Parts: sequence; C-alpha cells; structure tokens
Amino acid sequence: ELKPPTQTETFWSFDDIDPQWRSFMSETYGKGRTVVPNFSTQPTWIYDIDNYDYPEDPNKVDWSYPRGPAKGYANTTTLVAEYYTRLLSWIINGSFVDEHGTTHTNPGPTYQLTHWEVFNEPESEHAFDVATYTIQYDAIVQHLRSTVDPHHSIQFVGLALDGRDMDWITYFLNPANHHPDALPVTYFSYHFYAGGESRTDPNTYESFFTQADAFLVEAQNIVHLRDQLSPSTKISVDEMGVILPNDNDATAAVPPPIYWNAAGAMYAYLYANMAAMGYDVLGESQFAGCPPIPEWDIQDAQFPSVSMVNWTSGVPNARYWVLDLLLDHFAVGDRLVETVVGSVKPTQVFCADVPVSIGTAVLKCAAQDAVINDVMFAAYGTPTGECQNWVRSNCDAKNVTDYVKKVCLGQNSCSILSYPTFGDPCYGTVKQLVIQATCTGTQGGTGYPSRITYPFVQGFIDATTSQHKILLVNRFNRDVCINLPDITGATMFTVDVASGEGPARKEVVKSNSVTLASFAVSVVYPMGM
Repeated sequence: ELKPPTQTETFWSFDDIDPQWRSFMSETYGKGRTVVPNFSTQPTWIYDIDNYDYPEDPNKVDWSYPRGPAKGYANTTTLVAEYYTRLLSWIINGSFVDEHGTTHTNPGPTYQLTHWEVFNEPESEHAFDVATYTIQYDAIVQHLRSTVDPHHSIQFVGLALDGRDMDWITYFLNPANHHPDALPVTYFSYHFYAGGESRTDPNTYESFFTQADAFLVEAQNIVHLRDQLSPSTKISVDEMGVILPNDNDATAAVPPPIYWNAAGAMYAYLYANMAAMGYDVLGESQFAGCPPIPEWDIQDAQFPSVSMVNWTSGVPNARYWVLDLLLDHFAVGDRLVETVVGSVKPTQVFCADVPVSIGTAVLKCAAQDAVINDVMFAAYGTPTGECQNWVRSNCDAKNVTDYVKKVCLGQNSCSILSYPTFGDPCYGTVKQLVIQATCTGTQGGTGYPSRITYPFVQGFIDATTSQHKILLVNRFNRDVCINLPDITGATMFTVDVASGEGPARKEVVKSNSVTLASFAVSVVYPMGM
C-alpha cells in the first residue's frame, strides 16, 4: 500500500510482489524448507504523510525511500502494526479487510508461516532508537497474535541489525523492556560483512579472515550477553558475506573467479567457529546480486559481490557450492571435537602462537616422563616479535603468565583457551595468544599452533552414523599442504578454483599429505573412523 488511504479508497496491490513471492515459496516452503520472511520496507507514508513518493517503475531502486522519523506521528505504531497484520493475513489466511472494511482475497496459495523477522537494519532507517524499535516490534507481535496467529505458532525474529550494537542488543534482550504479551523473545538477529581493499587482487582477499577473526570476538561476546539476559533466545546471523569496495558503482570491475572461492571459504570458516559457540542460524547472503543489466531492465547495481549465482547465466558460483557442501555433509546434532593442527619438531625452548582472537594453545613435552618446568613468557593481546624474542604491547591482558604457570607447570601437556579466559584487553582488535616454555629432560617439547602456515581444520562426529569427518579451509591465496595421519584412501569433497561453477568434486586421497588450492574448502571422510 504505497499511498495512504483517502476517505473513499485504499491502494493495496500485490501485482508486483506476488509473482516473485509465489515462485520463491514454491522452491522453498513448497519443498519442506523453513522460511523466515522479512518484508523489510514499510510504506513511507506511515512515517511521513507529506513525502512518500516512489518510482513508478518497480525495477528502479530508490535507496532514499524510507523517509520520516520512527516517532513521526502519535499513531505510527498502530499504523505499522495494522499494516503487517493485513499483510500476514493475506499470506496466511488468504484475505484481509482494509481500512474501509473491504475484503481483499488472495487468489494464490496460502502459507502457514512458522517464522517472521520484524524490520531489517532498523538502526539505519527512520532514525530509530532501540526503545522505539522495541515498542513497534511488540505492537506488531501483539497485533498478529490477536488476529492472524492466535495459537502463537509464529516465532518472531527481532532486530536484524546491520552491525553489532551492544546497546541495542542489551536493551532488546531484557524482558523488562517488552510488553508481556510480546514475550518470549524467541530470536534476535544481526549481520556481518567483511570488506575488501581491492575488487580484483586475490592477495587482498586474505584480509577477509582477519576481519572474520575480529568479528568472532564480537560474536562470542554476544553469546555471553544473551546467556545473561535471555538464555532461551536463539541467535540468527542471517546475513554473512563480503561487500567489495564501490560495489554498487556501475563501472566497478567484476571480481575474478577466485573471489567467489575466497568469500565462500570465509563463510565456511565462520560456520565452523560459530557452530562451536552455539549459534542457531548462520545465513549466507545473498542468493542473487548483479551490476546494472540494461537489456534485462535492471537499471541499478544490487551488490554484485554478494551474489551466489553468476548473474549472466544463473549458474551457481563457488559461494553457492560451498554452502551446498556444508549442507550436504553437516547437520544439526553433529559433534565438534577438539582439533589440533600443526607439526613441529621438539625443541628445548618452544612456543605456541595462536594468531587469532579465539583459539587454543597446546604445550607438550616430547618425553612421556617429562613435565613443563618453566613458562618464560605468555601474553594475550598484540605482542610483537617471535619465539624467544616476544615483546609486550599496550594491548596486554593481565596475569596471563601466572595463569599459564598455574595450569601447566608439572604437567606433561596442557591446553589454554585464549578467549574468554583472559577477557578482551582491546575490544575490536584481533589478538593473539603466545606462550614460551621449557620441559625437564633433554628431548624438549612442542607448542601448537606454531606460526600459522596451515589451513583451518575442524573435526566433526556425525550425529546419525558416528562417522568422523574433517572440514578443511585454506585461508591463503596459495596452495597449502597439510599432513593428516592415516588419511590415505579417505574420500574428499572439494570446492576450489578447479571445480569452478560446478559442485564439489569427489576424489580419493592417495597419501597422508593433502594439498589445498587457494581458498579451497574440503570435507574429508577418513577410512575406518
């Protein structure tokens, strides 16, 4: 309803949206998939009765359409709640009654929705503050439950933040800030996009993983906050991807094919780390994006670097096939197991170096009867230097050396989790945990990981078959080799540059050494496990 109702007529029309909506629902809801719809843009006249113009051409983008303040009028909250009630009544019940009492009947199929996300990135539109958003969220939930959803079958998803504003999340998760009839808060959501320095230089794509590591610290903090305020609320990160610079510039260069592998590898890396944190929904954004394509009447760019399909052919790219790989080989209930990576020879003085903000350092004496007898240096923050020459910086968690000594001295081996053990000494900065130690005897010891030159590795145990499987992610723009014990004869599925715009290729591992191409993602099934 793009125009406000007059005294004699309303302006409801589903002519432009219905064909797309029905096609989408046929391929998702119709095939048993759970769908979380979000009709994110509200009619602007609800917020600004004097300035609600819109492009006559539905194919024309108008980024400035959401105008007017969230607190524009005394009845804005009621109007927006009534709008969504009519919209969902059309979808679920097949009809609704408009502002003048006229019944509008949906000629197409109806859908018994189980989820609904309320607004999208509200902190970026209509000058919302979190209190006003929460009031409008509650009003929508209450209206829908009193009319369309009397049995409370719909699970509502709140926030959908474009960032990770902790003030917004803290306020929204506090039940005291909600109307009782809008509780419980079943889900909240937010988004993450890495950026890039160059659209076309693959060497710069390695920075996606550095940004992902910084984000993972935020993600863990958000889990802790949820656990304190509303433990039963689930978390959805329903948009994750990369947005390259100048993405909506019509003249921006098209990224090379390896870009889709790098962006897909980052998603796989985030998936494994965030699954371990207990996240409930991890969405890869977005299915389709493109530059302007005048011959198809696509006049404006739509974030082409976030696409999962080739916009000229409709063929899926590597980002799609990485998602397909994860869906095919991992499922809810699979158990993540502690996975140690790296192979170094024992030395008299040895170091562990965890180069990301969240990770585990492992110290181990080479001889079975030896024990760790000294921790010479330990830091979590941004130390500089290298093994035997570490130097502390201004970002330095307190009492790290004392803690490591307490845990490790007198032990043949020990493991230290960096975060949340030592807190966050410099929020928003990628941190590392380094430890330097010695063992009794003459054989020395080893620290894991050492300087990072290897792919990300995470082991899983299948919830149904108890079969072991390993996820490998190459975070580098170069081939990386890794030794996996007793892996000869294993089955491996890989998405890389060679697989191109096709699904993961299947192959048999011929030795205990596996080489991953730049930004490759693989799943390995060891024999006999």
